[in-house]
Amino acid sequence: MRFLADECCPKAVVDRLRADGHDVRYAAETDHRAADEDLLRVANAEDRFIVTEDFDFGDMLIRDRLQAVGAIILYLPKLDPQERAARLAVVLAEPGFDPRGALAIVESRRVRQRKLEWS
Repeated sequence: MRFLADECCPKAVVDRLRADGHDVRYAAETDHRAADEDLLRVANAEDRFIVTEDFDFGDMLIRDRLQAVGAIILYLPKLDPQERAARLAVVLAEPGFDPRGALAIVESRRVRQRKLEWS
């Protein structure tokens, strides 16, 4: 899969995604301090899923109805970065998990997923 990891994503998450064979553009390396809207445009142009810990992306996609390939928000505040990376790896490996056209919120014990609707 192709991802754009927001700056707030721990480097351990990016490293794990790359180690698992995913193509990851990391905003901390390439788009330092870019606005969320700009990152969303880049992700769409490059057919990448957003990976973030920033709920502002959820607001943009649900409330503002901005278009996205898909987004994954990691809501794992009690886990250290390596544990967050491992949790995301488990979710991505689950049969049937498909974030395309959806907002997925990854938590310790569940994944909430909502299809995106655009006007």
